[in-house]
Amino acid sequence: MKPFKQENKKRRILKKMYLGEFAMLGFEVGCKTNITDFERYDVFVDDFIDYIDSLGLCFGGGGLEIFEGFICVSERYKNVTEEQKALVVAWLEAREEVSSVEASELLDANYF
Repeated sequence: MKPFKQENKKRRILKKMYLGEFAMLGFEVGCKTNITDFERYDVFVDDFIDYIDSLGLCFGGGGLEIFEGFICVSERYKNVTEEQKALVVAWLEAREEVSSVEASELLDANYF
């Protein structure tokens, strides 16, 4: 995708296009699990979503043996912090169902 030029746009246009100071940063996360049945999967996902919600974040994604998706802030024009990212990765690494975790750098949620 061709990047947008920001220097010739007014602030309200930047806001409408989620550019510059209005960009919403999030990150991709993925992990390998040893989950093979849907009952354990439901428990894992419910626990994960409850934890993500407690941090003020939201998650889009899923998967059984390879669980992956994108995490961003629930609030408009807010960014995920490196501390929040570290908390999510640490939570996943602490789960017995998870064998490995990978997380991307912070990315623009609207243009990655």
